Amino acid sequence: MSAWGMHLGPSARRQVLAACGLVALSGVLWIVLGWNLHAEDYTDPLRAWRHRVLVLHGVAAYVLLWIVGRLYALHQQGNWRAQRNRASGLAMSVFLLLLAGSGLTLYYPPHEDWRDALSMLHQVLGVALVLLLPLHVWLARKDRQRRRNYHHS
Repeated sequence: MSAWGMHLGPSARRQVLAACGLVALSGVLWIVLGWNLHAEDYTDPLRAWRHRVLVLHGVAAYVLLWIVGRLYALHQQGNWRAQRNRASGLAMSVFLLLLAGSGLTLYYPPHEDWRDALSMLHQVLGVALVLLLPLHVWLARKDRQRRRNYHHS
């Protein structure tokens, strides 16, 4: 690793992908379980499972935020200074911050009438981040290959 940027090693990459995968899968499962619930039926066992999935989603999100915090010093700062993959890296950071904020706002809504809109925003941001991660990795690999070819010519 240099002070001018680094790519993630295999262990860090597995941690990021595992945490992202768990957050994404638990989020999607929470949405899907909600499709089959009736708003007035509090006896449906799916409601208890949906709550458990939501707790898993929250815990996994905290783990992801912890991992991203570790990456800030190791990965983000150096690559920012090296001017590598700035647009997608910044977009990922902004989306993750908005997701953390919208998740917190869903837990502590400023007004109950806002909950549905905040939930939809959180879901859209989550899907966007899931799509942005592979794009970020692809752009980084493409840039690394371009730099490698430049130095070998």
